[in-house]
Amino acid sequence: MKIIPVLDILNQTVVRGVAGERDTYRPLQSELTRSSEPLDLARAIRDEFGLSEFYVADLDAILYRRQNQELYQRLLADGFTFLLDCGLRTPADSELLKDLVGITIVAGLETLAGAAELNALVRQWGPERTVFSLDLKQGQPLVNSAAGNPFSPLDDPLDVADLARAQGIAQMILLDLAQVGTGQGTGTEALCKTLRTQYPELTLITGGGIRNAEELQAQAALGADGVLVASALHDGRIGRDTVLSLS
Repeated sequence: MKIIPVLDILNQTVVRGVAGERDTYRPLQSELTRSSEPLDLARAIRDEFGLSEFYVADLDAILYRRQNQELYQRLLADGFTFLLDCGLRTPADSELLKDLVGITIVAGLETLAGAAELNALVRQWGPERTVFSLDLKQGQPLVNSAAGNPFSPLDDPLDVADLARAQGIAQMILLDLAQVGTGQGTGTEALCKTLRTQYPELTLITGGGIRNAEELQAQAALGADGVLVASALHDGRIGRDTVLSLS
């Protein structure tokens, strides 16, 4: 199982995300480094845990449609690869990224304009470089309200997953924003278990609210192929030995 560190970027600074309340996010305080600059934190995590594949949530792009292109290039130049959620609404939003080797595009339910756009992204990037993020808030799908979006009427996460799969998705993130940074578990355990049974070939990544090593082991037992982790790496609840033993 992959352990994938998270970098939440807001105002070009790594912030600590808590419960999806983005107006309260503040610069991350980490035991690994005094800096909250993205490249410094990425290097500190690599030095401590040996991890070089990240999940980058570019909140500047998600909230304000300002992609941090220079930051992406700096991370890649330093040897990092990453899953990038930059608030894609349509395939055109990823046009400037297509030549950046080392990026896997995240198509988030929260921002994506619809199923046709998801299908077009899969065809453009390929299923191995496209991940669908099934974004939830307190268990309910968090859907872009664009007119005609076929995801909009769906209130069952399993129906959302089925529609995403029909667009060619082979990799999926299960993320309940209400759980992020709370240390209270992912809240997607039942969904993960059901999707693992229903789609055994689907790559499943969970995250949000990971507390400790036991929580990581529980996600592995549910069938997760990868887990997104942030706070627990920075405050010492998950240490190097745990990461090495599971990844």
